[in-house]
Amino acid sequence: MAHGFHGLDGLSQINPYKSVLSAKSVCYLLILFCIPIQLTAQSKELKQNVLRRISDTEYRPTFSAIAARLKTGTKKKFALLQLDTLLSKEYGDMFWMYGCTGLYFSTKKNLPAAYKKKIRECWKKFTPYRGDTENHFLMYYSSLYLMSQEWSNLPASEWFLGKSSQDIHKESEAYLNTWINRTVKFGQIEFDSPRYLYYFITPLVLLSEYTKDPAIKLNSKMMLEFLLADYAAKYLDGNFCGAHSRISNEQAYDTRNSEATSYGEYFFEDSVEHILPDIAFAAISSFNVPKIIRDIASSRKEPYSIHEIKRSRDALRYSAALNSPVYDYAFMTKDFSLGSIQGGLVQPIQQRSWSLTINSSQKDNIIFGLHPYVSEKELAAFFPEEPSFMLEKIEGVKNGYTSENKWVGGSPYEKIKQCKNEIECDYDIPPEEKYQHVDIFLPGWGKFLQRDSALIRIQYDSCIVEVAPRTKYILIPESKNFRLRLSLDSGKTSYFITCNRADEFNDFDTSSTLCAKDDMPEGLRKEDWLYYSKFLESKLGSGILKMKDGTHERILDFTTDTIR
Repeated sequence: MAHGFHGLDGLSQINPYKSVLSAKSVCYLLILFCIPIQLTAQSKELKQNVLRRISDTEYRPTFSAIAARLKTGTKKKFALLQLDTLLSKEYGDMFWMYGCTGLYFSTKKNLPAAYKKKIRECWKKFTPYRGDTENHFLMYYSSLYLMSQEWSNLPASEWFLGKSSQDIHKESEAYLNTWINRTVKFGQIEFDSPRYLYYFITPLVLLSEYTKDPAIKLNSKMMLEFLLADYAAKYLDGNFCGAHSRISNEQAYDTRNSEATSYGEYFFEDSVEHILPDIAFAAISSFNVPKIIRDIASSRKEPYSIHEIKRSRDALRYSAALNSPVYDYAFMTKDFSLGSIQGGLVQPIQQRSWSLTINSSQKDNIIFGLHPYVSEKELAAFFPEEPSFMLEKIEGVKNGYTSENKWVGGSPYEKIKQCKNEIECDYDIPPEEKYQHVDIFLPGWGKFLQRDSALIRIQYDSCIVEVAPRTKYILIPESKNFRLRLSLDSGKTSYFITCNRADEFNDFDTSSTLCAKDDMPEGLRKEDWLYYSKFLESKLGSGILKMKDGTHERILDFTTDTIR
């Protein structure tokens, strides 16, 4: 298969998160994982607890779990057998690279010399795939940067790239500096991803801990804080709120099941229930998130709005610009969050343009909608393969993309306007498009208070959600939930949604009233701010992020490489 699609499904070799449990360990693990461990966030005790729990879980071969076992002295023989598996076959990609790098550096004092030699040989003979996305490139170049630092004087013949250690190190450093500079000034591309944030945090943890270069060490630490502060502002008791550049089918209805939740709990909470193995690298490291970021993650007494600018994925075809600004907006309360982007296509396949998250203990706690757009043009815009065969190949790596019933994806025919707790979505779909409908996902555990042709009112815990479809619809039961399917009228449909606390009900605004609303302070424009909210401020292009919580401030100044 061509490389572009090879990298689409994340872990392209063994999925380390599928545990292989012996019958003997089931009872122990039920007790261990079903009861939260109440400890202090990021304390030495919590870090040791995390390492022990990862060590005691029988994951399929994965570098981070092996590192945890070697650090704790747990099942060392078994760990080395699994390491043999990971070092024996010439498969892999950037996911293999960052895992191998993390294991090597975090267990250098524990790793037998024979295995260090095996790892060195792998980086000479293997040809791991670089990937084609922002998180792929970070994993790839951060790994090469650290490994070329470790083996700093090797000739080109000793590297799979055919370049010397010095050349690899220089190229990797240049990429890392460029990525950091563009991200802190103009926004992240794979923004707010419940899955892929995990694959930004882990390589940055490794860089900040193991690089010898003071500037890269500081900048990596600052980038960790930058991304975690962004995450904290949209964190709601384990939920990752708002629109998402990329979200998987498995997380479509509940982001608490996502990879990012592991880091959210590790950095923001006093216990880690949703534990995944790469947290071991963070637990081994010395990095601790500053208190102000933890406070941002939990301060939900008063509602607030978030204005941000991100970037679309780099366009390879059909666009004069490499990427374009994405206006990311969210309204946060302690009971719910509503977030959106302006619509259109900003990422292929896995985009989520808007979501309403109910802060509930119930499963499937997100309301969202989409037009199930399917097109070889969408794929060709962002992937390098020949457009004519992309559609027939895509189902092999992104199951469900071509389905009329899919729950993940963007559409070029969608326009969104939101202000605080109100959102309006408009669709104008040409007749030649394959699917001529729009769907809204409604969790089935809510109580229907009203349902007629003009309005659907549902109570979800303390929240009242109102959906006003502008065209005919049908309500389809689906796995204990509902699919609200809107038909088109002359190619068009739209809907208006609002959410309120049950004791704070407000009437709908008219469409014209909503479109005229803007909760930016007078004299300020959202187009000028990378971040603008009660917690985060950064002017577009400045490279300076101010975090605020009450009277406390912390400033990341990437122009002077300082934290103050």
